[in-house]
Amino acid sequence: MNKIERIRKNREVALNKLDDAMDKWGPERIKMDHTVEKSKNIFLDSYRNYINQKISGKEFLQITDNFAQTLILEDKMIRKIRKILTPLDAEFQKYCNKLHEREAKHD
Repeated sequence: MNKIERIRKNREVALNKLDDAMDKWGPERIKMDHTVEKSKNIFLDSYRNYINQKISGKEFLQITDNFAQTLILEDKMIRKIRKILTPLDAEFQKYCNKLHEREAKHD
């Protein structure tokens, strides 16, 4: 196996690791997106109701607190996912760059 073939194989392995990690987090990320969207809509509706004096400040504050907690959970999830995906992506990119360099030398 020559050097380019070895790099291609390593790139394929790195891509598979990255894909597997993305597949693992995909459903949870989609669920979080739906949760954030729902919470955002509740918040916006409550804001309109608060401005029109249809709900109390206390009720609006509770809804605002719930929305903020949802955003905090989303942020934690994103940070966790990035900790996992960033090194895997860097490894994949490293092999892509090596392959491009090798192929450029042979052209």
